[in-house]
Amino acid sequence: MRRIIVLLAALNLVACAHGGVTPEAAPSEAATASKAKAPRPVATPEARKAAAEADGLTMRGDNAGALPLYRSAWAGGVRNKNTAYNAACAAALQGEREEALTWLERAVEEGFDDAKHLTGDPDLASARELPGYAALEQRVITAEAKLYEAADPALRDELLKRMEEDQAVRRALIEANFQDAAISARMREIDESNTAWLKGVIAKHGWPGIALVGKRATSAAWLLVQHADRDVAFQSEVLPMLEQAVVRGEGSAKELAYLTDRVLVNTGKPQRYATQLEEVNGKMVPKALEDPETVNARRAAVGLDSLEEYLALAERMKAARSQP
Repeated sequence: MRRIIVLLAALNLVACAHGGVTPEAAPSEAATASKAKAPRPVATPEARKAAAEADGLTMRGDNAGALPLYRSAWAGGVRNKNTAYNAACAAALQGEREEALTWLERAVEEGFDDAKHLTGDPDLASARELPGYAALEQRVITAEAKLYEAADPALRDELLKRMEEDQAVRRALIEANFQDAAISARMREIDESNTAWLKGVIAKHGWPGIALVGKRATSAAWLLVQHADRDVAFQSEVLPMLEQAVVRGEGSAKELAYLTDRVLVNTGKPQRYATQLEEVNGKMVPKALEDPETVNARRAAVGLDSLEEYLALAERMKAARSQP
């Protein structure tokens, strides 16, 4: 059940190799301290390519082929929680338990904080027997707990419940290869219900930021807005609220980039960050884009990977869905 980068906002769907996806979390305290002590290495193009190829291999079940590529990627400067966690799974499945634990520790240092995913992931079964695993698991549990700290727990819980419904119906649609009319209709019903409900929340509270509902639930609120495509006026109304939340430290710059592009595309304008994709002649490409020559600078400014990496991920996901 490997975690890989989310293309949810671009495709209006959730995408993960074998399991659910949680919104991106802040780096752990240990990761923050570590980064303060030493400059972060800049990933080489070769390392990025190795990481992408490794992810593709693990999606096809070739862990033996993926593991050396993960090692090369890490040595070349690709240092993130998803790469480290995927490598931990690959190592564990190959019987390399000690290496799996090393990779898992790296993932935790880089901010991995999905305790539910970690504790239920069968890929890591062999590594759980090792001394040191329990301490890492506890660190993840502690880090995750901070994401749920909220002034309004009831609102937090409702947001999370609605996010799970959003994700569940989209997973079902993926499994049906987008061919099930009943699931598509159910997705529309869920989106419309979530939009109407969230309008009421915002009318009462304003944007539900981190202090009010916690980091994970404020990302859930963003997700519901992102999928409110039948009410572009509402998406446009929320956009400046999210901009202000980001300035206050109550929102995510990446999520703001996705919503910015969503509103631009839904109002017939070129997007800014190339987060919204479509398939043309069998290839995933960005929808109409302003100033394409500088898009990677804009993406980097909000913490997004390069467009080339993003498109490569989209192609890997598409290939994985087409496999029997």
